Amino acid sequence: MIETSGVSASNKPSDYGVQLGAYDSVATASFKNIIYDEVKRQPSEKITNCDTLTTRIESRVVSLLERNNFETQALYSDTKKEASSISLKDQFKKYKEDQLLSKPGGDNFTINNGNGVNQSKFTVRVGKDLKDAGENFKNIFKDIGAGATIKYVDKDGNIKEGKKVGFAGTIVNFFKDVASGITFGKYTPAGEDAPDNALEATKHFFKKIFVDALCKDVVVGIPRSAIHVGEDAVFACINLAETIPDATIGNCKAGQMVTTEFFDDMQVFIDFVTDVIPTGEAGSRTHAFTFKKGLNGLPIVYNITSPEQGMDDENWKYVRNTPLRKTIESVATFIPIRM
Repeated sequence: MIETSGVSASNKPSDYGVQLGAYDSVATASFKNIIYDEVKRQPSEKITNCDTLTTRIESRVVSLLERNNFETQALYSDTKKEASSISLKDQFKKYKEDQLLSKPGGDNFTINNGNGVNQSKFTVRVGKDLKDAGENFKNIFKDIGAGATIKYVDKDGNIKEGKKVGFAGTIVNFFKDVASGITFGKYTPAGEDAPDNALEATKHFFKKIFVDALCKDVVVGIPRSAIHVGEDAVFACINLAETIPDATIGNCKAGQMVTTEFFDDMQVFIDFVTDVIPTGEAGSRTHAFTFKKGLNGLPIVYNITSPEQGMDDENWKYVRNTPLRKTIESVATFIPIRM
């Protein structure tokens, strides 16, 4: 089980150095009494023309509305500063977790238990590498078939299991979409709604035949399943290669740290490259569009304005789409990476 990132929010006002209701007391509880006392003192005191928030607080002539506004602004300012100072670090951690969770192999982000890997034991280090290699090797055949399972973090911070669509699964989806199209929605795949009238049935025909069957299943789906098979093979080789440093320099703590960091970062980088190449998963997010949102539905803009989590579409469902992820994937769209 990985150590999922989280930012705890405290509702205690003292955490921000601002004491709410700092000016609420017996003497200042009533604005009417403040004005009355001030009028009584005017003949005997010399009042200056200085009118700042500090002098008005000291002379007890600041209203409750002004006090609350001041306290709220100070509270919001400190909260915003604290959030921005940890935002980028938290986003990078989420990105790395998502990438390592999606494939077997990450040592710092294990998914089968919550205690991590005991790097001090030779048999555990090398045994995990061999096990990860075997899992990735099995995933090759799963992605040729219906599709391999993956792990992801849901919006509540829990690790869930999802499933990719393999080559055979894509072919099955193609025939389902064609059947749904030519029957004008009389048959619909599980989870889809049937059209209500003739106009909707006509629109359904063109969508299922030309968008879902030809574009999503053939143009995107088949190459993507090939990318998944290639990923599985590459990661299996990486896991086997990791056994060598784990069996040698991994016998000391420094060697363990270097090996883990190097191979984890390599896995994240390779996963990024396979995401952003044409027909990769990142490309589907950045090129996605919808007419329902107007200008916000345009390619790239639609992805940038989408929430971090909560979308049911499989292109977004299994990732935490943070601003960092949106940025690097959008940039890679303008500067395509070729294998």
